[in-house]
Amino acid sequence: MKIFTGICLFLVGAIIASHLYLAGYFYKPIPPASAPPIAEIPKQPSLSTQEPVAPPPNLQSLSAGLKANKEPKAETKAAPIVDRQIRSAQKELKSADIGTRVDAIDQLAAYPTKASEQLLVSTMQANNNEEIRISAADALSSVRQPNKATVSALIVAASANNYELRDAALMTLDIYINREPYGSKRTKMILQDLRSTLKRKQLSGLAKEDIADFISEHTL
Repeated sequence: MKIFTGICLFLVGAIIASHLYLAGYFYKPIPPASAPPIAEIPKQPSLSTQEPVAPPPNLQSLSAGLKANKEPKAETKAAPIVDRQIRSAQKELKSADIGTRVDAIDQLAAYPTKASEQLLVSTMQANNNEEIRISAADALSSVRQPNKATVSALIVAASANNYELRDAALMTLDIYINREPYGSKRTKMILQDLRSTLKRKQLSGLAKEDIADFISEHTL
């Protein structure tokens, strides 16, 4: 009986030992997950090693330089265009169509040069169509520095019997005076010529009244 009990204890111990052995043999611990690699932060250069920063450009000097380079070129390119426009308008002034001639006068007014000024004066003086003369008298207001011939032609037109022509001429003379400094030589000349016109015997009553009103409005 003792022998049998001893054998049973031995077998139980052997079984337990074998289980413990197998459990330790097949069990393998799970290694921890590896951490992602950390990116290296590039080192910032020290302030003492940085390259010197260039000073900001002088915008005023650059602007002056650009203007100096561009303006002469612009004037050189603009002159041929103006000449072409004036020559084109001069041809259209010979058209039989009144509308075409009026458009030509407007085109001359858009390019107020000495050449266009002379064409407008001759158109106002020589044309027998009142609409054309009125348009020319009105277009002469675009001339910034009218010469004496232009002013004299407008003085004559200001004494015309046609009210619209007279009004257009006086309006242009009014624009000339308003552009001038107070008491300028050109202003005095215009008013003096108009006073002389009032002495003309052939001047109509309405024309005298309009010219007198104009003089009184601009009396110095």
